[in-house]
Amino acid sequence: MSTLNLQLLTIPGNYKKGTLFHGPIAWVGLKSYAGIELPIGSGKKKGQFHTISPQCVVVTEIEYEIDGLIRELEMIRKQARSFFKREQAKETSQIEKRSK
Repeated sequence: MSTLNLQLLTIPGNYKKGTLFHGPIAWVGLKSYAGIELPIGSGKKKGQFHTISPQCVVVTEIEYEIDGLIRELEMIRKQARSFFKREQAKETSQIEKRSK
């Protein structure tokens, strides 16, 4: 299942001898958002906000959107676990090769 609003962004680790070593890196990124302008504080100033859901006018709508974001985050959690597990295996393999 693909996510609509969020995504896992990754950089694999570099374990090769003679290169700059670094472990794997990951972020949760925004795929899409909308920009809206809303009053701040007393309402004299306006601020720019990025939203990751459509406008909701009743609690059931916002609950539906929140549930969807939670599902996306759970999917990203699984993807991140898989990414870091693969990276750990790759690092272990490279360390074993260097020690031979």
